[in-house]
Amino acid sequence: MSALAPAAAVTGSTTEKLVSVIIPVYQGERFIVGAVRSALNQTHRTLEVWVVDDGSTDKTLERLATIDDPRLHVLRQANAGTAAARNAAIAQAQGEYFAFLDSDDRWFPQKIATELAILQAAPEPIGIAYSAHYAVDEQGRLLHEAPVRRHVGNAYDLMLDGEDFLMPSLCLFDRRIFDAVGLFNAQCFHEDYDFIIRATRHFPIYPTGSRLAVYRQTTGGKCRSILHDYERAREEELALVRELAPAFTPDEAARLRNNTLRSLYLRFLMYDFQENAKRLAPEVDFTGLHGSTKGRLGLLFAKTGINLIAPARRGVQAFHRRTRQGWWRRHLAASRLELRYE
Repeated sequence: MSALAPAAAVTGSTTEKLVSVIIPVYQGERFIVGAVRSALNQTHRTLEVWVVDDGSTDKTLERLATIDDPRLHVLRQANAGTAAARNAAIAQAQGEYFAFLDSDDRWFPQKIATELAILQAAPEPIGIAYSAHYAVDEQGRLLHEAPVRRHVGNAYDLMLDGEDFLMPSLCLFDRRIFDAVGLFNAQCFHEDYDFIIRATRHFPIYPTGSRLAVYRQTTGGKCRSILHDYERAREEELALVRELAPAFTPDEAARLRNNTLRSLYLRFLMYDFQENAKRLAPEVDFTGLHGSTKGRLGLLFAKTGINLIAPARRGVQAFHRRTRQGWWRRHLAASRLELRYE
């Protein structure tokens, strides 16, 4: 780890483009080393990795000290949350492009190179490249293979109407996007969605058409952990709507509110909070649920009280656990991706 000198002017091929990878971490001793290594092992070598320790009291810093690479830089701050940690690194980073990695997730080695090539070939000078992901459990077992999306260009309407395939850890952002729309909102519970909405309102997206990231599902994730508390879950969702509404037209604000409540309704069902789903149902615009299998199952619950979303989710995960683990281990080995949670 070392101090960072100012970046030189960047021109020419993609191999010369400096990419800043930003990894916030809190109490991450079990998995931070694997995340950092998956960033440092990218085939695109011209990068810097900024890890922001958000007030950890475990052995996170000790684990980071075992990594000897001049491209790694560690910042420390009092606990202030993921958005504040990312913003602190953005203020220091020198890259022309930003990539964000959660501390318990991983990237395949070709992720940044693939996304950078996409942006360099795109017709617009400023944009967002994105990939798809594999979902794993806390032991690294494959649970789900996310759909590979191929949407090109304007994604703002998709985001307003409930598409959620643009998690920051799946994207590569031209840094000029942050100059135009601002940083992550540290006061917003859903800071990722808030930022993606603002970014896609002004800038196009371009797909790689590949699954290049590993997303670790946990039972303690913040969006999942509040679902047992109906009032808090509803309030956090609608706070996002209130935050963004002043910059929206009335139609946009209404669409965002409708989608936000529909999404919460489906998440209640996905994680077996049927009573909370029933309680929210009078506020849900069910006309927006016809376009997907999950939505149609949500309609079925509204009519019959039978929740098939949760067992369908468990069935998909059981299928992958029972039949896909051999392939998954071979795929990781062939990709030289170490997926071990200590």
